[in-house]
Amino acid sequence: MKSEYINPFIDATRETYETMCGVIPTRSGKLGMRSGMFATDELVGIVGLSGQVRGAILMTMPLSLGQKVVGAFLGEEITDVDNDLMDGFGEIVNIIAGSAAAKLSGFKVNLALPTVMTGKDQKMNGKSSAPWVVIPMTIADWGKFTIEVTMEEV
Repeated sequence: MKSEYINPFIDATRETYETMCGVIPTRSGKLGMRSGMFATDELVGIVGLSGQVRGAILMTMPLSLGQKVVGAFLGEEITDVDNDLMDGFGEIVNIIAGSAAAKLSGFKVNLALPTVMTGKDQKMNGKSSAPWVVIPMTIADWGKFTIEVTMEEV
């Protein structure tokens, strides 16, 4: 996948967290690639991409970090796994996906509704023809998460 396809997702993540949650995530390592079966953290949000591209954006993080992020987003403490957590997390992923899609110059990109899952030992499967690009991120004093993107031109 071309770097000009990845940078909009990094920028959108940083801008969304800064504007909506009052924190600034930073890249915390080299980009990675993965396909086939892989494990995720306890909280996963995914938005499908269609139109002139086909793919998805996935954000995954430990549940405790997700509660902090969504709490900052909603302006209230989140202690349970409930609708507020799931809806708030889905909305954050959706905002990131929409912002990144708008930055993908030259492509008309449609977004699916976000899907959010929680639980231990979750696994995803990625096609080898369109591997996931893994973008490790950190929020200082809060923890680490990843944004992952798979995309191919149609």
